Amino acid sequence: MKKFTNLIALLLCTCLCFSACKGKEKDEESTTAPPEQTTETDESFAITDGKITLPYNKADGINPFFAESYENIYLSLLLYEPLFSVDSKYVATGVVADSVDVRDRIATVRINHNVVCKGYESITAHDVVYSFNLAKSSYSWGNNLKGISNAQAVGDYMVKFNLDFQDIYVAGKLNFPIVKQGTADSKTSVPVGSGDYYFTQNKLVNVSDSNKTISLVATGNRESVEDALNIGMVDTFFSDLADGKYKVAAGNIKEITLSNMVYLGLNSDRGAMTKYIRNAIAAKLDSENIALSAYQGHATGFKLPVSPESNIAKEINQVETKGNEELANNIIDRCGFTRYSGAAKTNGAYLLSFSLIVNRDNAFRVAAAYNIADSLKECGFQINVQLLTFADYSQRIASGNYDMYIGEIKLDGSMDISQFFKEGTNFSAGINKSEKSATEYFRYRAGEISAKEYYEIFTEYYPFVPVAFRSGYAVLSDDIKSLDLKNMPFSFYNGI
Repeated sequence: MKKFTNLIALLLCTCLCFSACKGKEKDEESTTAPPEQTTETDESFAITDGKITLPYNKADGINPFFAESYENIYLSLLLYEPLFSVDSKYVATGVVADSVDVRDRIATVRINHNVVCKGYESITAHDVVYSFNLAKSSYSWGNNLKGISNAQAVGDYMVKFNLDFQDIYVAGKLNFPIVKQGTADSKTSVPVGSGDYYFTQNKLVNVSDSNKTISLVATGNRESVEDALNIGMVDTFFSDLADGKYKVAAGNIKEITLSNMVYLGLNSDRGAMTKYIRNAIAAKLDSENIALSAYQGHATGFKLPVSPESNIAKEINQVETKGNEELANNIIDRCGFTRYSGAAKTNGAYLLSFSLIVNRDNAFRVAAAYNIADSLKECGFQINVQLLTFADYSQRIASGNYDMYIGEIKLDGSMDISQFFKEGTNFSAGINKSEKSATEYFRYRAGEISAKEYYEIFTEYYPFVPVAFRSGYAVLSDDIKSLDLKNMPFSFYNGI
């Protein structure tokens, strides 16, 4: 089993990366969990002669642009390589791509001539454009590509991507799978790719060594996958805890930091919600405590809109993750809030009284909302937590009819938060797009100012307050309990 440790690592990293790039969730922001499938039993999907057994949803198909189940998307990424992979520090490295050059809102990508597919010649620019068009409209990859309008082939080995704004970090978005043109037109298609494995007869076969196979076991919904691991039928199970519920699973559990940013949305159109009060809220918020208590330790407290695991985070001054009540009170006092009217401080013109809306179906976020409300009360805020249905909650945010809300967004491999500063997105209602935190963001993405410079501006204004980055967990069979995931690559595309 030991010789396949790298493969299991690869699949677990798939979990990590997919959480960043999935396009729809049962939530207001980024993505919806894949629909549950009916559990199947099929003798043809019994364990074969492989050393590793993995779950497979037969009803879903293996096409990466149509698959919706976690299991099949993970498997498909062993078959298909991306233009760029993204490692654990969120650094993009070319795979199918040789290089990228960004000028005048055009990203020019040169294709590696040496990337070939089984039974075909090398990957071409036409294959990349074909794959991009499928990915842009797909369930799994569309959210990553919102800032890229279209792609055109220039000859056989060059592709030009037209960008919505100048973005020197765009390579982190270009991690969608590349397949041969014409092989991925339908859900039932098994596209041709350049990965180390190909799919045949309900198993994965290594391209260079046909004796090296991966066994597949038919599973249905998420519960059936976990059951399959518990009885020894498969070797891995992954949950991204998107529903806010943690179920203790049997086996060796590994926590995996995701790119899911939990944040406190703040409506700058409300009279009292000036940049100073937003700063006071950020200062008082104890992200470490929220991660430990509300999220039961399945999160890392961080008050910047960038993964604490990323190289970007290492370039900038770390923001205090604990609450600073003294600083918050000093800011509030300087704004003239010195007296109480009812339960909230007032400056004569405004009350520090706000509603905080949250999706009642997510236990983690509900707990976070009450944690924040109790904490802010200590500084003279009155926070009324409102538990709403998902539909009401989403409508309130989209229309800007809120004071505060608990939200979550899956950031892509480039850590792009432009959706908060663009008109017409689910994230931008209630955010002042004329403030420097919005306008300077696009200068940062263009390379005109550094990450450190921009995030100093961000913490001067706090258009929203990042709270924490969530974790998921992987459960491994006892056979691979020695696997160390601490420094695993973020990308699932690295070779086995």
